[in-house]
Amino acid sequence: MLQAQTNKWWLYPSLGVDMGGAVPFPLSDIPDGSKGTPKLTPSLGIGFGRCLSERWNLGVEINYHVLSFSAAADVRSQPFYSDDHLTTMYFTGPTKTDAEFRFVEFPLVAMYAINSTWSITPGVYYSRILEGTFNTSGINGVTSIDKNITDNAALPGIANPKYSFDEYLDNWDVGMLLGFRYNLTQKVCFWGRMQAGFKSIFIKEFDNIEYEMYQMRVNVGASVNLFDR
Repeated sequence: MLQAQTNKWWLYPSLGVDMGGAVPFPLSDIPDGSKGTPKLTPSLGIGFGRCLSERWNLGVEINYHVLSFSAAADVRSQPFYSDDHLTTMYFTGPTKTDAEFRFVEFPLVAMYAINSTWSITPGVYYSRILEGTFNTSGINGVTSIDKNITDNAALPGIANPKYSFDEYLDNWDVGMLLGFRYNLTQKVCFWGRMQAGFKSIFIKEFDNIEYEMYQMRVNVGASVNLFDR
C-alpha cells in the first residue's frame, strides 16, 4: 500500500510570494496618466497531487493569498453616488487608491512534464474573498453636484474627499492560471504562475466607475513533496 501511494500520490506544502493588482477593462477607459504599484505579499498553501501518466499529473490545492496594491489617476468629473443614488457628487483632480484582498484560493492544476526538470502548469481556480478594502482619496481637486463645474474646473483645487468602496467588493472570484515548475531535486521544486480573474472585483450594482476591474497576479515560490512519486 505504501509503495502504491508513493508511486501515485503526493502531498506538497508551498510557500510563495504574490504580486499583482486589479486591471481596468476595457483598457481604453483607463484615465490618462494612471499608474499602479503592486506590493509583495506572502502566500501559503498545500496541494494534493496524483500521477496520471508518465508526463501528466493533476493537483488540487488550497492556498491563502493577500493581494495588495496602490494606484494613482487624474480624473475629471468622476461621479460618486449616495447610497440611495439620489445625489451625485462629481470630482476632478488627482486620486490615490489603496486596496487589499485576503482570500482562500482553490486551484485545479494540470502538470505536463516536458522533461525530468521542467513542467508547464495550466489550470483554473475559484477563490473566496475573506476580507477586502478599497479606499480612494481625492487630492487638491474640485467637487460639485454640477458636472459643468467639474468639467471645466481649473486645478489645483482645495477639495480632499475620501471614498470607501469596501461594501461594493464581491466575495468571490474565478479565473485561469498558467505557469511552470522546475524540479530542483526529487522533493523540492520552484514554481511560477500568472493568474487572471474572469469577473470584476466589484458587485454588479457598483457603478461609480464606467469600467470593470479584474484581478491579475504573479506568484513565485517553492514546494516540497512529502512523498516520493
